Amino acid sequence: MNKTLLAGLIITAFMLLASLFGHYVAPHDLNESAQVSYSGGELTVPPLPPSKEYPLGTDKYGYDILAKLLAGSKYTIYVAFAVAFTRMALGGAIGLLLGYFGQPKTARRERAPIWNMLNGIPVFVIVWMIMIGITMNPAASAPAMALILAVVLTAIGIPSVAGTMREKTAIIREKQFVTSAHSIGAGPWRILRKHVFPHMKESLLILFVQEIVLILGLFGQLAILNVFVGGTKELKDPVEYLSRTNEWSGLVGQSRDYLFTYQWVLFMPLAAYVVFILGFHLISIGLEKHYRKTFAKVSQL
Repeated sequence: MNKTLLAGLIITAFMLLASLFGHYVAPHDLNESAQVSYSGGELTVPPLPPSKEYPLGTDKYGYDILAKLLAGSKYTIYVAFAVAFTRMALGGAIGLLLGYFGQPKTARRERAPIWNMLNGIPVFVIVWMIMIGITMNPAASAPAMALILAVVLTAIGIPSVAGTMREKTAIIREKQFVTSAHSIGAGPWRILRKHVFPHMKESLLILFVQEIVLILGLFGQLAILNVFVGGTKELKDPVEYLSRTNEWSGLVGQSRDYLFTYQWVLFMPLAAYVVFILGFHLISIGLEKHYRKTFAKVSQL
């Protein structure tokens, strides 16, 4: 039994089910706020720590953190899925075509200096430079802002996916079964469809899962710079940055000042965010183990 893959699938399935149906069992509504109360000589003021009434506690405005996590999960989960799928669809198709029809690389063919320079810039910095001017108090709706960020992340990630798929396709193109199919008259599109692509399916699936992990990591890096999925609400006096969608990386980013006070405000969304990434990481490792075992060649006497 592949315990790593099973653990990853269980974690991911739980998170998906929680995002779809969790609001039906949530103890509090997203817009319900705990009020200041005085009882038994004790004054109770938000943020409230985890308790029976508020399992994950509340933020400083009295809103239930569990309700916020459930509401924001759709943006964290489905935007990451959408970006990864689009990257794989477009980048994978481009990589297949370049790898099969392109010319082999030679030692003299080097990338232009400008490309080397751009590769030295972290991706999240490029995305931040594009998004920072439009993400603060935007006029557009939260879904529209999430779509804009998804388009930017997709466009920036396509070359990387295409490059990876090109290298894998170029290797398969030189295999004997592809050469044999070509020698008996099979056309290039038939070879791609019947011979090359079927041998890429496992790699595509693993790469898709790895892309989700990468995108979730980018969400977290952008959140440190106050760029949240769905847009950022900027408050004045004192300056404060809030996620408009309550997506998980945004909740982490806006709560990092609570590291030494009211730790649950930071650690609860951070735990959900890290566990979700861990689930996909385990799936990736589990798939690699599964395919390595499935396709392992055992010598026989």
